[in-house]
Amino acid sequence: MTEQSLKSSPVLQLMLADADPIFRLGLKVTLANLPDLAVVAEAESPAQILTLLAAPSTPGNLAEASAPVDLSPSAAASQPLYQTLDLVVLDMSNSDTDPQANAIFCQQLKARYPGLVLFVLSSQGTLPELVKLWQAGIEGFGRKGNMEALTLGQQLRRAAMGERVWQATAKAQVQMVISAEQVLPVVSSQGLSAFTLLRQVFMETGLRQLEQTLGQLQDRRQRLPLTPWQISINAGRTRELQTVRWMIRRFLASPPMDRAVPKEVPRTAAAPPSFADWDLVELPRPARVTQVTDASALATVPGQEMTAVLIDALLTKLPTSLQNRTQVPLEVDILKSQKRQDLFVIVLKRFEIVLDELEASQLSRSQLLDKRLTILYDLWQTSTADFFGKYLTLPLSQATPKPEITEIELVKVLQQDHAIVETEILDKIPLVPELLEHLLFQTPLLVDNNLSAIGSPEAMLQAEALLSNLVVQVANAVMQPLLNRFATHEVIKQSFYDRSLLSTRDIERFRNALSARYRLRRWFIEPKEMFESQYSLVIFSEAGLQNIAIYTSRDHQLKTLSGLRLSVTLALEARDAIAPPLQATFTFLGRGVVYLLTQVVGRGIGLIGRGILQGIGGTWQELFITRKSPQQK
Repeated sequence: MTEQSLKSSPVLQLMLADADPIFRLGLKVTLANLPDLAVVAEAESPAQILTLLAAPSTPGNLAEASAPVDLSPSAAASQPLYQTLDLVVLDMSNSDTDPQANAIFCQQLKARYPGLVLFVLSSQGTLPELVKLWQAGIEGFGRKGNMEALTLGQQLRRAAMGERVWQATAKAQVQMVISAEQVLPVVSSQGLSAFTLLRQVFMETGLRQLEQTLGQLQDRRQRLPLTPWQISINAGRTRELQTVRWMIRRFLASPPMDRAVPKEVPRTAAAPPSFADWDLVELPRPARVTQVTDASALATVPGQEMTAVLIDALLTKLPTSLQNRTQVPLEVDILKSQKRQDLFVIVLKRFEIVLDELEASQLSRSQLLDKRLTILYDLWQTSTADFFGKYLTLPLSQATPKPEITEIELVKVLQQDHAIVETEILDKIPLVPELLEHLLFQTPLLVDNNLSAIGSPEAMLQAEALLSNLVVQVANAVMQPLLNRFATHEVIKQSFYDRSLLSTRDIERFRNALSARYRLRRWFIEPKEMFESQYSLVIFSEAGLQNIAIYTSRDHQLKTLSGLRLSVTLALEARDAIAPPLQATFTFLGRGVVYLLTQVVGRGIGLIGRGILQGIGGTWQELFITRKSPQQK
């Protein structure tokens, strides 16, 4: 495109969103040399992006451009900024935070503004992140520092015009992953025997499970700090699964030779990846950005936006976060997978309603702290009613102490155990006031003893972890009274329980494991966590429910310990005091023993062996001389 055509083309309005201010400034200066591209807004955090998109577009926000732009007050004030933007160039990734931050935020941004054109310009971009960006419908992707200014400008224009513009290497990697999932042809069932159809079903089901397990292993290798031994085991399992996958595709994909080859149903195959500098995929030309909700609801404070972002992020993770990977039993483990997901969604939605009610009540921060337990109780009560059904009744057998009562209202009976639930579960959910203050009053959140402002990556990750733990614990609180009162009721087992926990023996074993966990936590784990100034949280992750530990001061709780709980902390302190000198002593003694064995005893044995060899050599030489002498004579 020539310079004259650039000047005559309409000016494209861009937003630059990057956490690095130096890169943002350099990119802005570079784009300033292109007359048909105008940077009208800049942002450095997800919260700032959401705020600017909902804010009205004013002439003061627009960058200078060489081509005329409609900057009349009526045109600018009549619509928010997200309706005037042509493109958002962003990179929310940070090596110190979630490596898939770009994909998560872009998915949420696409869900809120479906017509907003996004161009991710990142220096990182792992393969799972690239796949998520592609599946989210991101129009453009490029590597930082990997293209010239004119090339970048050309790709930005094409993305804004509705073309899908991805660098070839990134697109090829994504297409290889996607094509691997579509490798099996879809066959028609006409002319196939029942055995062949059954074999196809088993093969496809097994391959899906293999792909899921391989993805979990790859995610585990990328996310968790593994020891060399664990890395070797992980690599061995990956090789075994890949071998099994190849064998299934090699020996089971083709039908038997004595049967007719099934007719393939027409299916659009993925085009082979092109390794040109850029690959373009035509998309429908987007209109100006459309909104999901009304403009008045979007033009809100950052706290409400962050609440929506957090809840959307957790809802996105829920389908893959149902397996318990914490190594400790949880009450929700007894539920079917679908029921478990429904319960988590109900608690999340109820938490959002509680936040709206708290905001409407205009409570102060001190009142929020005083009403902490009341808020959690209301959340538990409403979640219980929504999950089981407010008017659900259970039939009772005639063997009950009161045979005249044939049925009971389940929720009303379960809520009678509120004292136990509050003491054992709700009261021990950590940092609830801090999370509510962060979302309602935009107060900074303490992360690793540093204050992080709302919208920063550290604060978002911490808030997501706290909210995840709150949802899981409230869900456990919903199930706890049911397990105490109606654990073996047939209606409950058929409606809610997982098939692996249906027998009375399995249920009682599960309840005993829960009781042992509560005793162990009360007497040993809680004092240890207080002494180590940390909280253990259960969070949602792509691999399932996992445990993490976060730092926070717990000295005021540590001073209230007594009895056995205090003895646990004293034992830990004594071990810390005694272990280092004992370890140093044993290390010194061990080195001394090693020196004696190698330098003294070893050398002595070596000298003895050397003397034996010399004696054998001298004897052999004498025998040789003795035998040789008669021959010479």
